[in-house]
Amino acid sequence: MVGKVENVKKGEMMAIDPQKAYPQSGEHMSVEEYFQLDYTQPNLKYEYEDGAVQLMSGGSREHDIIAFNVHKALDLHFQSSPCFVSGSDMHVQVSKEPDYYFPDVTVSCDVADRRRGNTLIRSPRIVVEVLSPSTEKFDRTDKMKKYQAWPSMQEVVLVSQFAPFVEVLRRNKQNSSSWHRTAYGLGEVVVFESVDVHISMEEIYRKIDFDEPLMEDE
Repeated sequence: MVGKVENVKKGEMMAIDPQKAYPQSGEHMSVEEYFQLDYTQPNLKYEYEDGAVQLMSGGSREHDIIAFNVHKALDLHFQSSPCFVSGSDMHVQVSKEPDYYFPDVTVSCDVADRRRGNTLIRSPRIVVEVLSPSTEKFDRTDKMKKYQAWPSMQEVVLVSQFAPFVEVLRRNKQNSSSWHRTAYGLGEVVVFESVDVHISMEEIYRKIDFDEPLMEDE
């Protein structure tokens, strides 16, 4: 898909009709049309699964803070590492069909994903999803299945924004088709085993006050 994506970025495909309404969630389109939409409507963010788009809603302040904290903590560990961390603006491919998601945080250790100007992660090793009421079911079911089926993926991290609670699902080293789950609570240290990184729960939830009432608009 490299050539097709690059063609879209160069504006070589026909422009989207400005008179046409924005695609609705569940609307089907080709991969070429999807990347055309992404290029011509940068203020809208759609994920792409099974040939259909899903419009993503905005997140809460707490959601953004937690994602930033995880991104920053991981990035500090990769100063002298081939691995790197990216945020939710990067497309992540998770199937050959293909499917494209926007995880809150992604870690790749593939040199091809580091190339200058790249906008698509094809070899994610870790993805982090900060859970929201409107997306949690999807994150735990359909999206999780796609993540776990992608060969490069080693860990999927689910982070609650309403309580200090983190789940890490790891690929079994002895059986790559099976996964095991580890949960972490207040005062513990979350282990990102596939990159040998340890991040405390305090770091992940820095600047989050769970005693303060939370307004959730997602």
